[in-house]
Amino acid sequence: MEKTLDLKKSVAELVEEYPEVREIMAEVGFKEIMNPVALNVMGRIMTIPRGATVKGIDLAKVIAAFEEHGYTVLSDDAQSRQGRLRGFIERLSDGEELDSVRKDFVKEFSHVEAHEIMDAEQSLIKEGMPVSEVQRLCDVHSALFHGTASAPPAGALSHDEIHAQAASVDPNDMDALSEGHPLTILRAENHALEQLLDTITAEMDGAKRMDVMLTHMLSLGDLRMHYIKKEELLMPVLYDYGVTGPSQVMWGIDDEMKRELSMIIKALKADAETLPLYESRIRDLVQRVREMTFKEERILFPLSLRYFTQMEWYRAYHDLVTMGSSFDVDLPAWPEAQAWLDQEAARVADAPSGGALQFPTGTLTMEQLTAIFKLLPVDITFIDKDDVVRFFTNEGQVFTRPMSALGRDVMNCHPPEIIPVVRNLIADFKAKKRTQMVVYRRIREQPIRVQYQAMYDAAGEYLGTVEFVTDHAEALEKFRR
Repeated sequence: MEKTLDLKKSVAELVEEYPEVREIMAEVGFKEIMNPVALNVMGRIMTIPRGATVKGIDLAKVIAAFEEHGYTVLSDDAQSRQGRLRGFIERLSDGEELDSVRKDFVKEFSHVEAHEIMDAEQSLIKEGMPVSEVQRLCDVHSALFHGTASAPPAGALSHDEIHAQAASVDPNDMDALSEGHPLTILRAENHALEQLLDTITAEMDGAKRMDVMLTHMLSLGDLRMHYIKKEELLMPVLYDYGVTGPSQVMWGIDDEMKRELSMIIKALKADAETLPLYESRIRDLVQRVREMTFKEERILFPLSLRYFTQMEWYRAYHDLVTMGSSFDVDLPAWPEAQAWLDQEAARVADAPSGGALQFPTGTLTMEQLTAIFKLLPVDITFIDKDDVVRFFTNEGQVFTRPMSALGRDVMNCHPPEIIPVVRNLIADFKAKKRTQMVVYRRIREQPIRVQYQAMYDAAGEYLGTVEFVTDHAEALEKFRR
């Protein structure tokens, strides 16, 4: 009897079908599969290609091992998918109508899982295709997610239906999460966001009252923090696992929508007669936000659930609570996570501090130094000589700084369009082409000063970069008086 191995199936499904799969996988490097717990938990949400990516094992080597044991391996050719996706992008670039491209996209990819499309996009980005070009496919995706060849109607699918289609993630896995779990909270924010979008749409279809619409747009401003949460708590961890494509594409579109929202709010505040002029832009923004919500539920959250370890979820919970609620969603406690965080805090507190720290101008204990940092009205971030985030204080609360950023490449902590700027700045600091950059800008209408300063030792060797962020609103107000 022919033995066929479908790489779209989960590892657990393949082991149930062919028990020897377990031993073959262990031979090529998947040692964890011999652990019954690992097989029953991760094996049910992990496919062989995805596992190879996580473990850094050459998939071709894995396939060859199965073929040696007489298996016929079934898989859609990744290079073929990439070529077809590239063709869709080129058609959009050539000016073809979105609906036409969308219909053909659904025909060709209706039987391909979402994560496979994301993998193909990620490969295109790695090959050098600009993220901005790959972003053009985002609106095309939505048709596939909603099972239609045309623009999806608002609210076409329930959350459960979307999850049921998610790549290798059972909807029950998402629903069974603790109420304090970060994904549970982010999903609740999405639900509240959808209700607000429904209210905005109803107002646009009805009275179109200027004061009411401005209030709704200001409420929609919570979108910024919701997006920051996913950009700083979920995306960087996925980067660490090599899953960069979805994050790069989503982050860029998030920024576009945040800028558009700010522009609309500014216009509505400036002139009460502006609403008719901005009606189409408000409707477009509402639709784009809806689509991003679907993509979070359909792609980002399932991917995160697949890759994150429990400790990574605990850290995300800590940072999410610090960031606070969006759209007035409750932040329920997660006792399991809090217990782990308390243990970590106690471990750090009990660690030997080495006594007093000697400085050129005196001595301080670690406790004293920590207390001083908490009193400084400035945000400080230190990036070491290897471009890794090593330290921050966040007392000024100008930018969010999640604990999960520590130990991470600084390039993975910024949106795609900013990465070249950061990379060039640090390169200049290392080459001593410049040693400082100061930027003055308004952030959420507050006057902010950001200083990037290169650090060198006594011999002139580069130590790293320190960022100082200061809110000058109070000082300016004092001087005006």
